[in-house]
Amino acid sequence: MEKTFTIVGISSIIFVAILLLTCPKEADFQKHLEDEYSIVCNEVSFNCTQKKDNKEEKLEFVSSDVQNRVFFMKIEQTFQTETGKKKTYSAIGILGMFLFSSEKTF
Repeated sequence: MEKTFTIVGISSIIFVAILLLTCPKEADFQKHLEDEYSIVCNEVSFNCTQKKDNKEEKLEFVSSDVQNRVFFMKIEQTFQTETGKKKTYSAIGILGMFLFSSEKTF
């Protein structure tokens, strides 16, 4: 019985350590946007570009909502196109990757 509690305790500590060490950062989300949606942002200004169907669209960064939790993060970034439409990208990051990534245009 004691051996089982020890194994469960050690396994829990290892699992929590893995979750803590692999929680993604905001810079990781920028890389995710680049890989998934072809959005590349300039580090100095708030201007970004998105390549879609061999066309390049300019985006202006509007806002960011980042909720860092202990084991995961929830992030949402909003951009505005030259035509005035807003695009919102959101995702939940855990274990070094982003799940439930979505794009909304309005």
